[in-house]
Amino acid sequence: MIEKIKNLIQIGWKGRLIKISLEEALKSKNKKGFIILAEDSSENTKKKVINNFKEYYILFKKEELGALIGKKEVAVIFVPYNKFGINLKNLIQSYFKQF
Repeated sequence: MIEKIKNLIQIGWKGRLIKISLEEALKSKNKKGFIILAEDSSENTKKKVINNFKEYYILFKKEELGALIGKKEVAVIFVPYNKFGINLKNLIQSYFKQF
């Protein structure tokens, strides 16, 4: 299931359906969506995400997220609620229910 999540993130990036970086996420704050946050993000980044977004999921490391979209390191991905975003969110929630 984790591979499906990775594939959807890659598709979202190629289709310009997601945004990367905390700054881009904060610009999109008024839009409905959720955050994928890297496990090894700085405490300051985690604090800003927690304070500004109701929904966030902590998945992968910065290097892993970056590799998915062809960057070196990515700590924050913003996924807006559209058909793609809802499918990705449901897949992530199903993944967490396994544990």
